Amino acid sequence: MTEYPRNDLSWELEDALEDRSEALLAETGLRYSSHLADAPGIKLGGYPGWRQEPCWPDCETCGGRMEHLLTVTEGEFNNESWRTWLPEEDRATGETETRWLWESEAFNPTLLDTCGTNVYVFECRTCPHRPIGHWSDR
Repeated sequence: MTEYPRNDLSWELEDALEDRSEALLAETGLRYSSHLADAPGIKLGGYPGWRQEPCWPDCETCGGRMEHLLTVTEGEFNNESWRTWLPEEDRATGETETRWLWESEAFNPTLLDTCGTNVYVFECRTCPHRPIGHWSDR
């Protein structure tokens, strides 16, 4: 799976993608930020799903930007992102009486109580001892 930045696109790139994002929304009902950028939920690797401004830590040893290793969040998806990020095998049958579960914030099979905080763990892959850094946001 390939993930793309959501909250740390340059203004120039955001402007360049605006027409394509609006066309996608009109044609499919999918939003770049909710359905196509970074995958939500608890994950190893990939791209951090920042809630606030991105904050990439620098390695204290070499000064380089650390790489995302792990994200821990309260839930795996929300009432929008489930449409593209919830695995097919975990979905309801598509019947209207069961589909409401996936569209509801109330149903999230892996819900953790993190007090609304996302935790991100980073590592420096350049340094031999692979130092670790972290960040959290609400």
